[in-house]
Amino acid sequence: MNLLRSEWIKLWSVRTTWTMLGIGLLAEALFAGLYVGLAPLDEIGSLEQVETGTGLLLVLSLVLGVLIVTTEFRHGTASSTFLVTPRRWPVLMAKLAVALGVGLLAGLAFVLVNGGLALPLLESREGSLPAAGDIASVYAGVVVSLGLICAFGYGVGTIVRNQVGAILAAIAFFFILSPLPELLPGSIGDYFPAQAIGSLHGTEGDNLGQIAGGLVLSAWVLGLVTIGTALVCRRDVSE
Repeated sequence: MNLLRSEWIKLWSVRTTWTMLGIGLLAEALFAGLYVGLAPLDEIGSLEQVETGTGLLLVLSLVLGVLIVTTEFRHGTASSTFLVTPRRWPVLMAKLAVALGVGLLAGLAFVLVNGGLALPLLESREGSLPAAGDIASVYAGVVVSLGLICAFGYGVGTIVRNQVGAILAAIAFFFILSPLPELLPGSIGDYFPAQAIGSLHGTEGDNLGQIAGGLVLSAWVLGLVTIGTALVCRRDVSE
């Protein structure tokens, strides 16, 4: 519990966390307001307005997950951090829990901003609101995806401990390689992280379904965290 509290304080005591989340939520408010407020009603899909603006917040959550672990190595504080306990893995699990937690909080903040702006604005324009169950499903998917994407970034950071390299690797894996599945045979591409997020949101592709999409993304996170934890526990922190 003390480790978890310590990692939580570390995260929220730096301006980077507040700045990144603030930018993401501000962008979400702008996107939601402009899209829902200006786009022709017949161009607004049944659920598109619900998750308008999630792209930047997803990227920032991914980067924030990377920073949770790589900052320790960049500033040389990893040695003192890992001296707190006889074993390193409890510290890493505390960092993972913080990554999941801040991602979920970002998702809940997104729901408050989006639900408080986009939906009333659409209703004021006399547009047809999606069914309440559909809205709740998409919002739940967004919240879960932000938690998992932050944990995904954390996993990449434990493997690629260089901060810049880890950020580039995490972003490249999601966005540069995201078109690759279209070239693969069958449904193999549905199991890439970016495609799993689309299914988890329930609005893009949705080839796997929300639950399956969430499980696939969770499997990616579990694999990265397992490999990263093993590497950090075996390697010298000064490498």
